[in-house]
Amino acid sequence: MRVLGNILCSWLLVTHCVSPVMAAEAPAAESATATSGWRPVVDRVIEGGASEQEVTVPAVVDASGWRAAGASLPVATVNWRSLVDEAAQVARVWTKRLEVGARVVKGNTDQDFVRVAGVILREREKSLHRIDWGGRFGQVNGVRNTNRWFLDSNIDREEPAGWLYYITTKHEYNEFQGVDYRGVGSVGVGYKFVEEENRKILLRLGPAVTLEYYSESEGQRVTEELFAEFEIDWPLFERTRLETKTTMRPSVVALDVFRFRSDTAVLVPLDDEERWSLKLGYLLDYNSSLSSVKGRVPMDLTTNVSIVYLRP
Repeated sequence: MRVLGNILCSWLLVTHCVSPVMAAEAPAAESATATSGWRPVVDRVIEGGASEQEVTVPAVVDASGWRAAGASLPVATVNWRSLVDEAAQVARVWTKRLEVGARVVKGNTDQDFVRVAGVILREREKSLHRIDWGGRFGQVNGVRNTNRWFLDSNIDREEPAGWLYYITTKHEYNEFQGVDYRGVGSVGVGYKFVEEENRKILLRLGPAVTLEYYSESEGQRVTEELFAEFEIDWPLFERTRLETKTTMRPSVVALDVFRFRSDTAVLVPLDDEERWSLKLGYLLDYNSSLSSVKGRVPMDLTTNVSIVYLRP
C-alpha cells in the first residue's frame, strides 16, 4: 500500500506541474515548424512523387494535458534524393566484391545451378571487419540437389609486431547435409606472417563453440572445439592470383568429431584495371559427424566457375 501511495502522489505531482507548462506552450505549437515524425512524410511522398515534403499532424495534448483540437505538430522535411545518395555511399564503402556463377543444361537432362557470393569490407585504422555471404542452389530434372547458404563475419583488431585479436562467427544452412542451422563462434589471437599490398599469409587460433540443429530425427548438437584458420592471398604469375582459406575445427571433447573446410580459387583478370576476373575454384567440406548418419557422407567437394567484380 505504501508503494501504491507513492505512485499516486508522484502521478498527481507530475500532472499538476506539467499540465500548466503544456497549456502555455500549446498555442505556440500551432505555428511551429516540424522536426519529427517521418510516417506522414513517407505517405505524402509516395502519393505525390516529390523529393521533399513538409506536413503537419494533430497535436497530442491540449491545455488540460489531453488532445488539443486543431493544434498541430511539425514533422521533418525528408530529402529522398539525399537518402538514396547516402545509401549508395554506404554500399560503395562496404561492398568489396561480388561474384556470380551459373550452369544451365537443357535437353535429355535438365540441369540448373546458380552460385552467388559477396564480400562486405570495412577498414579502419586498426581494425578490419569482413562479412562473407553467399550460397548455391541447383536441381536436375526439376529435383533439387544443392541448397546451401552461409553468412560469415570476422573482425580483426591489429596489434604491434603482426599480432591481432579476432572475433568470428559463421552461420550456415545446408539442406543436403541435413543441417537446418549451424552456428560457430570463436575469439582468439592471430598472427600475420606476411602483410603486403598484394599478398598476405595469416593464421587465427582460439577456442570455439558450434551449435547445430539437424533436420528429421537427428536433433541438435553443441560442440566445444579448437578453431584454426589459415588464409593465403598470393600472386601466382604476373596477373593471376591464388586465394585460399582453410578452417579446421577439431572437438576438444569428442575426438571422433572433426570439421575441415578448404576454399581455394585462382583469379584471372579480364580487364586492365583488374576489376573483373574469372574465378576457378573448389570447396572441400568435411564433417566427420555425418559418417554415422544413414544416407549421408562426411565429405562434399564442389567446383565452380564464376565472374567476379572487385571494387578498387
